[in-house]
Amino acid sequence: MHKSLNISALVGVAAAFALTPAVTAAQDNTEPEAAETTAAMTPEQEAMMQAWPADQQAAFKLWPAETQEYYWSLSAARQKMFWALSDSDKVALSTMAEPQRESTWAQIESRLMSPQA
Repeated sequence: MHKSLNISALVGVAAAFALTPAVTAAQDNTEPEAAETTAAMTPEQEAMMQAWPADQQAAFKLWPAETQEYYWSLSAARQKMFWALSDSDKVALSTMAEPQRESTWAQIESRLMSPQA
């Protein structure tokens, strides 16, 4: 799906997350199980989700409601990058405080937008 992303860029993103203490704490509580609740979606969001491939829809439904809501708050460009992250990193990012989240996004964007990506 993300053919333009190479392994080194994703390894760099993973390294950025590994250096973030809040991510480590958040990962302890993230298991790939069905979300306890599903975030309420607008009709437009529901239509967008229905257009996704089945595997992407299933993955989205496994995220906690907070992560689902956070996904919809992202720009289209960040939504694409969000899919390149592991589910545990998605959950961790969605639970971060805003200043830490923006710092992490800056790292993700610089790695994915670099000429090697």
